[in-house]
Amino acid sequence: MKITSFCLRRPITTLMFFLGILLLGIISWYFLPQELFPPLTYPVITVLTTYEGASPYEIESLITRPLEEVVGTISGVKSVSSISKEGTSIVMVEFNWGTNMDFASLNVREKIDLKKASLPREAKEPLIMKYNPFQAPTMRMNLIGDIPPLKLRNLAEDNIKEELEKIEGVGSVEIVGGGQREILVEVVEARLRAASLSILDISKSLKNTNLNYPAGRIEKSFFELLLRTIGEFKKVEEIEKLPIKAEYPISELRQLILEKEGERKETGSPTTERLIFLKDVAKVKDTTKERESISRYQGKECVTLLIRRQSQANTVKLSQKLRERLKKIEKKLPPQVSLKIVHDEAEFIKKSLADVKNSAIMGGALAFLVILFFLRKFWFSVVIIFSIPLCILIVFILMYLSKMNLNIISLGGLTLGVGMMVDNAIVVLESIFSHSSPDLKKRTIEGTKEVGGAIFGSTLTTVCVFLPMIFVVGIAGQLFKQLSFAVIFSLISSLIIALSLIPTLIFIRKIYGVKKEEVHLRFWESIFSFFFKHRILTIICVSLLFFISIKIFISLDREFLPRADHHAFTLKIDAPAGTSLEETDKIVKEIETLFLKEMPEIKEVSINIGSSSEKPEEKAIQSQGPHQAQIFVNLNQEFP
Repeated sequence: MKITSFCLRRPITTLMFFLGILLLGIISWYFLPQELFPPLTYPVITVLTTYEGASPYEIESLITRPLEEVVGTISGVKSVSSISKEGTSIVMVEFNWGTNMDFASLNVREKIDLKKASLPREAKEPLIMKYNPFQAPTMRMNLIGDIPPLKLRNLAEDNIKEELEKIEGVGSVEIVGGGQREILVEVVEARLRAASLSILDISKSLKNTNLNYPAGRIEKSFFELLLRTIGEFKKVEEIEKLPIKAEYPISELRQLILEKEGERKETGSPTTERLIFLKDVAKVKDTTKERESISRYQGKECVTLLIRRQSQANTVKLSQKLRERLKKIEKKLPPQVSLKIVHDEAEFIKKSLADVKNSAIMGGALAFLVILFFLRKFWFSVVIIFSIPLCILIVFILMYLSKMNLNIISLGGLTLGVGMMVDNAIVVLESIFSHSSPDLKKRTIEGTKEVGGAIFGSTLTTVCVFLPMIFVVGIAGQLFKQLSFAVIFSLISSLIIALSLIPTLIFIRKIYGVKKEEVHLRFWESIFSFFFKHRILTIICVSLLFFISIKIFISLDREFLPRADHHAFTLKIDAPAGTSLEETDKIVKEIETLFLKEMPEIKEVSINIGSSSEKPEEKAIQSQGPHQAQIFVNLNQEFP
């Protein structure tokens, strides 16, 4: 074949080329993202709109239905579903698989922009999000310390959350548990009525006063100074002294106007103003907000931080950055406070990938022993086994160029392709040494040419088997597309090496054919002669094995994905809707006590009840209410 002839004419060039491939493969392997599964893009866009204080019926009629009507006209929409609850409208638009979600998001945004004018003024601008149901926390950690829950949460918000959100790749940091400071204004109804005021008056006064506002600028010489009014409250006393109402008699009001105009005129008695302060009609308390969530670790109250990554972030590298930043943060925390990482998705990913890599290495070692046993030629085995890591590195280059990542699916396909890689190399080697020409170069070319068409056809046939998986749509297509690509890349790389590098190595090494060992030949002759003499028995045995395999296949359990042993599990508790946070906590405490005191195989127990967020849009989409809880359990490594 031409490729073989070229490589034999320029053996040094061929070796240098493959050494360059080796280097590029190592670099590609280093830069390949490592994830547990391939990136999954669901064709669903969520439109979230908040309208505080509105009932579910108002949300449905004023927001949800108008939005459903307008997004339903977009091309490619498969279905539209919605949830209308107090203060929140959630419209989920599902598109056909294969739809470009970037363009779909733009179309949804354009349609909603046309409808925004008809929505209630008090409603916030609709938030458009690309839905990802697999967006589980990448890392879960607990802030533990012998300090009040309020201070513990303040530490998490001020010292930890802000620092972690600055890290590249962090999507969000959610805080669960702890106490939240709240300034409570308790209105005394009798005093309010006596002052002819309403709660709305107090609400407006607080809203209009508690803010800093720009007041223009002053130009002086070469300088420009910006002015702003400082009105934000800093102390509770400032809130108590907030003027709610000021009353002046008409004569006194006229005197005030004249004084402002610089025409001070005495009209008799001095001006007496009647001001009503907030403390006159209400009590202002600096207290703790009613709890919306509870977190505990090993039975002690704590604050949980749930870190979610951005969609394109590398989980393993993000985990390394987070751990480095956490070491710096821990040095700044009080001595009685500590951080405990209870779950890190990157650790499981690294363990899973390491297991697959070890399996591939063991498979390669076993392949070497099998080849050595049957071929009885050490250099043959070395050449063939050397082709396996080189093929894998070529696959890494192709995966990097195809923007794939290393995950259990792609590595599974790579492992599947390892066995097929050896076939082409063995066929070429055996063909070369089956020729008796004394000229090694001629024999190498003729041997490779003789089987070149056959191995090309067999490789192409196997590629055609996996090729249709690339065109499968849906979640199955997204998952197994990388598996088929890995197998196809493996086969293509093995074909290239079998027709180029292996003949070159044989030519450089100058290995000449040796006579087959008689014992080796007699062994195989005895086996095949037995099969030929007992043909009916052989057919019956093979048929029996075939039907047994079908029976076993039918009885096998079927799952979408294989079960993964995290050495941990999560228990989700869902009490009846409307159950208070305290009642849910009682249920959880019974299970928590059972885990901690009566199950020695359990290492750690972390509990989250309810969820809390300062942002209304985050709070609206949080799936865990006060009647729901999660118990995250880590098992001891010595227990299976």
